[in-house]
Amino acid sequence: MSAKAEMEFAVEVEVLGRVRHKNLLGLRGFYAGGEERLIVYDYMPNHSLITHLHGQLAADCLLDWPRRMTIAIGSAEGLA
Repeated sequence: MSAKAEMEFAVEVEVLGRVRHKNLLGLRGFYAGGEERLIVYDYMPNHSLITHLHGQLAADCLLDWPRRMTIAIGSAEGLA
């Protein structure tokens, strides 16, 4: 890994370790060894974000674009 990629990983881990919010998963730990970089989060019981966006397990999990935009706008408002 380049020095820049290594620094970006370290910064991401530091930021994730400090963030506390009811709608975000907590950081449990990380691993950096050789060329591998892993970030470990809390367990998410209702499948993953990928499942909800792309419906890999069930069609009813799929988020349509209007709902995605509502979520994105709400997130942006929360950050502002």
